[in-house]
Amino acid sequence: MFTPAIAAEIVLGRWLTHVVPRPGFLAVLCVAPGMIALLIFGMLVGGIIWLVVMKPFIKRDVLAELFLGGPRVPVFSTLCSKIFDWTYGKSSPRAEL
Repeated sequence: MFTPAIAAEIVLGRWLTHVVPRPGFLAVLCVAPGMIALLIFGMLVGGIIWLVVMKPFIKRDVLAELFLGGPRVPVFSTLCSKIFDWTYGKSSPRAEL
């Protein structure tokens, strides 16, 4: 699940090394939030790819525990539920907490 995030960070890091070979404090300070956002977006893409690839091999109930169970964080729990519903179809009534 981390492969797209790590690949994007490496590509961006190498590109920035060519653009700004010796970045100052301000350049690092400005790029750091973008790198963090890219890491989060890359992990989201990796999670979606993993879910789509594993769909034929793993039962829906097993993946429902991973994506819909556990402690609920408002933004990410809703996002995980929508990704799971998009991949597997409408969720069970128990999953909609």
